[in-house]
Amino acid sequence: MKTLNLSPLDPDFVQNPYAAYTRARAQGPVLFWQDYGMMAAFDAATVQALLRDRRLGRETPADQRKPTPDHMRDFYAVEDQSMLELEPPTHTRLRGLVLRAFTSRRIAGLAPEIEEIAQALLADLPKGEAFDLIPAFCTQLPVRIIARLLGVPEDMWPDLLRWSNDMVAVYQIGRTRATEEAANTAAADFTGFLRRYVNERRQDPRDDLITQLIAAEEDGEKLSTDALIGTCILLLNAGHEATVHALGNGIACLLENNTPASALAPDAINATVEEILRYDPPLHVFERFAYEDIELGDVTLEKGRK
Repeated sequence: MKTLNLSPLDPDFVQNPYAAYTRARAQGPVLFWQDYGMMAAFDAATVQALLRDRRLGRETPADQRKPTPDHMRDFYAVEDQSMLELEPPTHTRLRGLVLRAFTSRRIAGLAPEIEEIAQALLADLPKGEAFDLIPAFCTQLPVRIIARLLGVPEDMWPDLLRWSNDMVAVYQIGRTRATEEAANTAAADFTGFLRRYVNERRQDPRDDLITQLIAAEEDGEKLSTDALIGTCILLLNAGHEATVHALGNGIACLLENNTPASALAPDAINATVEEILRYDPPLHVFERFAYEDIELGDVTLEKGRK
C-alpha cells in the first residue's frame, strides 16, 4: 500500500492543506497516512461512498474497547453518551428523543436573538485598527447563542468556552497527558454544572432546550439525565468548534478572493455559505471503524481498523 508521510502540524500544511490533498489523490486516492497510523481517503467519490457504507461506523468495536484510564473517567462518562460515538439502534433512539425537543419553531425563534448578539459584537469591534476577529467575534457568537438555547446564564459563556476548548483539544493530534487531564477536569466541571441545572429545571420548567429535553419522550421512554447532559455538552462542543472556524475560514475566503458584495445579498447568501463550507471547511478528518473487511480498489480495509 502506498503511504503518506505528512505531519498535520506542519505550518505550510495548516495554512494550505489542499496542495497536499491534490498530491495524495494523484498517488491514491487511498493511502496509509503514517502520522495518523491509519488509512485515509482523499477523493470525494471514495469519501462519500465510505460515509454511506453501513459496514463502517463511529462506535469502537467491542473487541477493541480498552479500560478507561482513571485520569479520563469523567471525560469518557460524557463521551459514552455522545450521539457522535454511537451507532443504531442506540443512536436512532437517542436522536429521535432529541429531535422532539429540537423543533423547527424553536430554531426559527432563535433568529432575532442571533441577529441581536451579532449586531452587538459588531458594534464593539475596534475601529481603525487591526484586531483578531476570532476572539472578538467568531468565538463569542456561537457560544452565547448556545447558552441562550440551553437556557443557562449567557454571562457564563467564558466558562462554557473554556470547558469546550479543553474537551475538544483531546481530538486534535499530538494530545498529551496534560491535554487529557485538562479535558477530564473540564468534563467534570461541565457535567457538575449541568446536573445541578437539570435538577433545577425539573422543579422549575422554563421555555428552554434543557426543559424540552427533560420533557422529550418516545414510546414511553425518556432521556436519562446522563444522556441529557451528554447531549447538551455535544451541542456546545460540536456546535461551537465548527462554527468558530467556519466563520474564520469564510471571512478570510471572502477577503482573499475579493468576493463581490452581491454574493452577500439576501437572495445569494445561502448559496455563498454553502460554497464556503465546500471550498474551505472547518473540519477535515472523520474517523470510522471497519466492521468487516472492505475492498477499496486494490486496497483492503481490514475489519477492526480505522
